[in-house]
Amino acid sequence: MEVKWLSKLRDDRGSLSIVIIGLFVITVASLMIMTDVATVMVAKRSLTQATEAAAMRGVHTLDRASYYTGKGTMATTPLALINKREHPTIPIDCNQAVIDVMLELHNWSTDDSSMKRQELQGIVLKDFLCDGTSVEISTYATVKFPFTVPFTSQSSASLYANAASTNQVQEGFYIFGVRLH
Repeated sequence: MEVKWLSKLRDDRGSLSIVIIGLFVITVASLMIMTDVATVMVAKRSLTQATEAAAMRGVHTLDRASYYTGKGTMATTPLALINKREHPTIPIDCNQAVIDVMLELHNWSTDDSSMKRQELQGIVLKDFLCDGTSVEISTYATVKFPFTVPFTSQSSASLYANAASTNQVQEGFYIFGVRLH
């Protein structure tokens, strides 16, 4: 009788199904995690693009009063080229720049185009620095996972992005907007 009991313990029938079920569970959990990681990576790229676009829009707000003051003549540009003198920086209107940055981030948050990921909840301006010649911004957003991470209750993550931009004068000799050199 004792021999029958030991032989039943050594019986291998059904052990393959347990291995298959275990591998299936591991495969499904791995696919869920890979999908969540891919979603975060694509959402991070979208947040970075939105931050860069907002910084570029902010830096293009020309401070007209500062830009159009000074004494420039027909000989100013040729003399600057001959003397290899750097052009002065292009001034930025910081008050208008912060408004333009906020508008660009709002457009990215409400846009339904393929550039914006639907998993991003809302893009928030965290920090804005403007020194009159450059703009630096920091943003964050929350990304919602398509699947809850297995064995946790985490269903979202916070993403952060930074971008800075400055205006520069392109070197050359221009007459009526046409570059000659």
